[in-house]
Amino acid sequence: MGSLAIFPFKSEDIDVFKRNISEALSQPAVEAVLCVGYEQNACYDAIAGMAEHNTALTVILQDRLGTKRPGKGDGMNTGLQYFLDRTDHARVHFYDSDIKTFSREWITRAEHAADNGFQVVRHYFPRASTDAMITWNITKTGFALLWPQTRLPAIEQPLGGELLLTREVAEAMVDDARVLAQSDWGIDTLYTWKMFNHGFSLYETYREVGKIHKLYGRLTDIKSMLIECFAAVQSLQSEPVFNSTIRHEVEQPQGVPESVKRKTAYDIEGTLTLLMDGWTDRQQELLDYFPERISLPMLECQKRPRFGFMNEETWFEVYHILLQEFRADDPDWQE
Repeated sequence: MGSLAIFPFKSEDIDVFKRNISEALSQPAVEAVLCVGYEQNACYDAIAGMAEHNTALTVILQDRLGTKRPGKGDGMNTGLQYFLDRTDHARVHFYDSDIKTFSREWITRAEHAADNGFQVVRHYFPRASTDAMITWNITKTGFALLWPQTRLPAIEQPLGGELLLTREVAEAMVDDARVLAQSDWGIDTLYTWKMFNHGFSLYETYREVGKIHKLYGRLTDIKSMLIECFAAVQSLQSEPVFNSTIRHEVEQPQGVPESVKRKTAYDIEGTLTLLMDGWTDRQQELLDYFPERISLPMLECQKRPRFGFMNEETWFEVYHILLQEFRADDPDWQE
């Protein structure tokens, strides 16, 4: 039966991408690799040329399946449908195409956990201190706030794009209309939540030399991801969780490389100016939804950047308000 490895992609470093494909194809459990492209571009053409010389490699364009912005969700869901409708493989792997440290060992570790009966396997790894801001401040915070008595907040990297699913998990995902509708960055949130709510067993395997990937500049670079991931959590807030406990095991970390400890994941100075620039009258009015100990220092940001007041307790309070009031399609709320 073997496994299918899927790489969703858009415009990547072609040499890194090709090496990752070769690594996946070299793993004995992998019978085929599927690359799902966002659009036909130079990267797509290069990988399609590679596929002409290897029958185990297939390259396709993602289908328009969802109702949100076309993006990662359509790519992953297209891959799942291909896996179910056009193959008889028992397992499917997903990996981001830009991982500079990817090797066949990632697949081997996931397969070993699946051999031990786990239906979902996630890779987790150390992150730079300023990396994974959306994971920590949006998704893990939301899971902890909304479902504190479950194991959901304990999932190490709920937005990780590196995972293995058994066929029954894939079937449950594509049978859910809401998952198929989530065509944007919110797909990882929906996958994590639905897998948990179905009660599928989860193993998290640790990669000390983890996902060294292309980092961003100012936080505007991940604005769409931020909004779409929060909106995904917001859409789930009234949903009950039917499986408060699942079989969940986490491999213990074995250390953090110095390269990760010393890395800064985004342009902090460039980002601080975002607190000052572009305020509209309506954005100032929206601050009325928040208590003065939050709204007043935010207003002062127009003169100089301030952020020390936003401690954990304050963010917890802000998050509660945003869950009720935020409108994902409103440009002023987005800002």
